[in-house]
Amino acid sequence: MKKRKIQTSWKAIAATALGLVAASWLGFYLWTMFSASTVDRWKQTSDSSVRHKAEKQGKLVLFLVEPESCLDCGEVRKAFEGFASVQDSYILYTIQEKEPNSRYETILLDDRFEEFVSSLKKGKVVWGVWNDSDEILAVRTGIPGTKEESILLKLSEKNRFR
Repeated sequence: MKKRKIQTSWKAIAATALGLVAASWLGFYLWTMFSASTVDRWKQTSDSSVRHKAEKQGKLVLFLVEPESCLDCGEVRKAFEGFASVQDSYILYTIQEKEPNSRYETILLDDRFEEFVSSLKKGKVVWGVWNDSDEILAVRTGIPGTKEESILLKLSEKNRFR
């Protein structure tokens, strides 16, 4: 009985290797393109983790207080996300009415937010800035513009040198 040697061509080996590389690249591309998970920059786990992160990075916290039937929350988020320099200087955080164990109820009872409670009840978002020791530096309502962006940048500059 004669043994037959199996000879493989270098072209076949190269084609197989190239095919495997192309298939893995295509799989990775499709996985990243159709991945349903999006990262919400505004979502943080808790107040203490936000304060800790702000203290560690030397940043201020830009917070949104969102009522359940919010009318302009999406517009306000898009406005802040459009300010690239603000995103670099602040930790973004939302306080939502519908989440359990949130600060929303505390904010409604807080004297510092007394003038903004009526806006929250009307379904308007309230936004502001606090530092790592929970001191409120600014509170506003409405959609931010370039004036508010410059105010936020000045606040972050002051915080950087304190």
